[in-house]
Amino acid sequence: MASKPKTFKKLMVQKLTTNFREAVSIENVEMCHPGKGEVCVKNKYVGVNATDVNMTKGRYFVSGKVPFGIGIEGVGEIVEVGENVENLKVGANVAYMDSRCSAYSEYVCLPATDVFPISEALPDYLVLLVSGLTAAIGLDKGARITAGDTVLITAAAGGTGHVAVQWAKSTGCHVIGTCSSEEKEKMLKGLGCDRVINYKKEDLGEVLAKEYPKGVNAIWETIGGKVFEDCLKNLATKGRLLIVGGISGYKTESKEAFTKLDLATLPEQLLFKSAAVQGFILSHYAECIGPYLKYLSESLETGKLKVVYDNGEKTIGTEFFGIDGIFKGVEHLHSGKNIGKVIVRMS
Repeated sequence: MASKPKTFKKLMVQKLTTNFREAVSIENVEMCHPGKGEVCVKNKYVGVNATDVNMTKGRYFVSGKVPFGIGIEGVGEIVEVGENVENLKVGANVAYMDSRCSAYSEYVCLPATDVFPISEALPDYLVLLVSGLTAAIGLDKGARITAGDTVLITAAAGGTGHVAVQWAKSTGCHVIGTCSSEEKEKMLKGLGCDRVINYKKEDLGEVLAKEYPKGVNAIWETIGGKVFEDCLKNLATKGRLLIVGGISGYKTESKEAFTKLDLATLPEQLLFKSAAVQGFILSHYAECIGPYLKYLSESLETGKLKVVYDNGEKTIGTEFFGIDGIFKGVEHLHSGKNIGKVIVRMS
């Protein structure tokens, strides 16, 4: 294994805005060394998340005091181990979710408790982290899906959505997925989606009202705005609507995905259907992460779970690579053209 360099590149947020390119600068910093209970990882791949632009705006997961690091997850190789770390060795391949949010970096020092050993440093494992865990734990613990439920997944061809589709199918549910292109439709049908709604060609509210007159049992909602309103109207009796995000408002400097909603009739709508609206953030379910990640990893390794990731090659013709590739990856995700999880190869 090659020795570590004296300096490395990382992204730092210098300005609070949802414009990622404007918010973030590339910094050359001195090589980090792990403290007590920490490891140093050389990143091979990092995962891009829709909420990155919420973090550059200082909305959540960060202090909001610039400058601060950015990036939630990565896959790589341990290059140095700090004191009191016994179960992880130099040279081990690991996947991690960075509780300090500084994964957009060539090297990262982080608590050993944030790190999960994997057999090979493959980008496939990135799909299981924030996206896979949010899909699985969110549907189980938040939306409380059970066999026989009709489940709607919004943005179903995205990094989280395509795992959610498979999780709901494996639970024995009838799955409806929304998407924005014919290529995404094809992918979702290949993953077993029972009804694909391409919202560029069909109206979500009209399709649900006509084809699902009794309503939808569980709804995975990541869009906000009119989509949220259409979903709410089409909840079944005892239905559960899980808010996992509101991407339609992420790029605005105010939170329009939710602030523009007219919720005056919400109590009445929920009351007369015995229905529920609930939020979901993965970090509030920390106790579930270990066992669910183990199950997701086994499902991936046995071929039970298919992961789809977008490294730019098939969708825009060039691979997202290195620190510069992160900017392109974030912009690609927010263009809505990505198919699966957006990933960037770092080394």
